[in-house]
Amino acid sequence: MLTLRERRPLGRRSILSELERVHNLVENLMGEVFGLSTPSSTTTSTPTWTWLPPMNMWVENNTLFVECFVPGLNKDQLEVNVTEDTLTISGTYKNPWNENNTPTFYMYEYPFGSFYRQVSLPFPVNTQQVNAKYENGVLRITLPLTCLLYTSDAADE
Repeated sequence: MLTLRERRPLGRRSILSELERVHNLVENLMGEVFGLSTPSSTTTSTPTWTWLPPMNMWVENNTLFVECFVPGLNKDQLEVNVTEDTLTISGTYKNPWNENNTPTFYMYEYPFGSFYRQVSLPFPVNTQQVNAKYENGVLRITLPLTCLLYTSDAADE
């Protein structure tokens, strides 16, 4: 059986509702595909997050540099582990509310809970000379390479 619906122009409220519905569908799809999740737009329960902090990685002067954006943490809430070919960063954002005192959320974008980010390093590094510094919400890690990519003599040729 074929059902026909009359198409009416969408009013302002209907357009906003439709955009919010599409936004929620895309967020749910991203969560399923990439393992990311965000809380629903209105909820009385405490939102939970699974997320990956953004990271930059580059090599310069035979040293691998990594920056990871993790604002609002103390040093003791971060853990950095390095093997010759893997970097792991993990930490925990504490829940600002207890279970008996959770507000009704209309928007919640600050993450809390545990995070875990593991990346393969593009070059072997000297794990004995790794240096990590956390300042102003950015974790900076310096990883000297075990092999020389280039030397100043090679650059002159």
